[in-house]
Amino acid sequence: MNNTLRLRTLLVLALLLLTSVPASAADSASILTLVRGGDSLTLDPARASDSESTLVVGQICEGLVRQKDGGLRLEPALAESWAVSPDGREWTFRIRRGVRFHDGSPMNAQAAAIAIMRQVDPAHPFHAPGMNTAKSLFEHVAGAEALDESTLRIRLTRPSASLLYALAGFQAPILSPQALAKWGADITNHPVGTGPFKFVEWRRGESITLVRNPDYWDGPPRLERLVIRTIQSASARFLEFQTRRADAVTGIPPSDLPLLEKMPGVQLVRVAGLNVAYLAINTQRGPFRKVGVRRAVSLALDREALTRLVYGSAGLPASSVLPPALRDTGFVADEPHTRGDKAQARKLLAQEGLAGGFEVVLQVMDIPRPYLPEPRRMAQAISQALAGVGIRVRIVTVPWGKYVAQGVKGEFDLCLTGWTFDSPNPHEILRYKLGWDTRGNYSHWKNEAFQALVNRAEASRNEGERTGLLRQALRLVAAEVPAVPLAHARDTVALREGLKGVVLQPTGATIRFAKAYWE
Repeated sequence: MNNTLRLRTLLVLALLLLTSVPASAADSASILTLVRGGDSLTLDPARASDSESTLVVGQICEGLVRQKDGGLRLEPALAESWAVSPDGREWTFRIRRGVRFHDGSPMNAQAAAIAIMRQVDPAHPFHAPGMNTAKSLFEHVAGAEALDESTLRIRLTRPSASLLYALAGFQAPILSPQALAKWGADITNHPVGTGPFKFVEWRRGESITLVRNPDYWDGPPRLERLVIRTIQSASARFLEFQTRRADAVTGIPPSDLPLLEKMPGVQLVRVAGLNVAYLAINTQRGPFRKVGVRRAVSLALDREALTRLVYGSAGLPASSVLPPALRDTGFVADEPHTRGDKAQARKLLAQEGLAGGFEVVLQVMDIPRPYLPEPRRMAQAISQALAGVGIRVRIVTVPWGKYVAQGVKGEFDLCLTGWTFDSPNPHEILRYKLGWDTRGNYSHWKNEAFQALVNRAEASRNEGERTGLLRQALRLVAAEVPAVPLAHARDTVALREGLKGVVLQPTGATIRFAKAYWE
């Protein structure tokens, strides 16, 4: 079914159903229902690395600092202020007084210290498997301790240009120590934070229900209830929204955007997302151990054509793993191409003794991602492009939870993946997704020179020096091709008319509902 016919069919079905369905949450003026394509994997912020999880965690929990609404600048959250020692190795935070967790226990410096130490110390009583990002985000933390109820000290092994960004990220929100002691590793199903909404219920694969926190320190929400539902089918999500069973929808296929733009009673909120979709090449398997073969894969893919096909006007072709907003800061020089060159790709394969081609497995997730709204379509386009240079691709669609586990283990040849940035910090993707000793490195690439450059940049307090080091690191990525950047997506959420105060953040595909209300 072509896109035009599909859109017409959806519209006709929606109009037929409008007369027979109950009113939406908008009519209650106190409930908001969001539909999305995939369920959360965890509600423990320390174990959350996917956008489905962090979207929910961000409503329940918060950290010491946060990004301002709709922007990238940092502002105080559970810390009112902070100071750093002259040598950059010690940070002192003044904790906001009078804040309580949803279970009534006090939020204090001790709780903040636990939130960090349970991630960096494997022997900590609240440590749990799956804290995958701690090694990259807090690897420089030597210790965190409460000096008194309202003073937290964080000691570093070296100066860090990224500490505040890490503390504003989605792995840094603070959970109730009382709840951690009660639930242990099962805190993932019973999160207790200080955020604008309280956790009520998680029906796996179906919905997560949150309610208003009337004691929220930054002003209680006007919504009484927030329901986040999971519907994998894009067409079914569309109909739920059209028939007023949902008030907001994410994971919108680019092919549906033209219809939504023309529909009355719908508002589209868009932001140039800090994200990248890329093809991870398993550098430890078969022919992909050879850099020439990896370069051939890169040359076989015309990123401009792929972006037009899969994203339409909702994406930009990628020439780097860093999105445009970060490239504008000067971190990238000598950018590689975005157009394909199949003749050169075939030449490289012949030089590596693979003129006859070879077979590979391409792993793809079964749900839309903020950086990749139509994974299967992208996989098919890549398969067709690689066939043009003799690489025969077998596409394997994997359920989201299993997909992440297989990415960590390296049980694939090629893997469609990506990253949505928690902060405007290049170190985030370079360290976690390309650093050889982290679980996020699906390419399983180990380059000690790259690692040393990223570590030196992280420790530098000189912005010019840091930029130069990161440029060198990115040149190594372009030369060795552990990953092929594909596209940067624009984040979009469709809202029912009359819904105000919803904030779509440029980082992490995050939607904030703390100030949402029905007009």
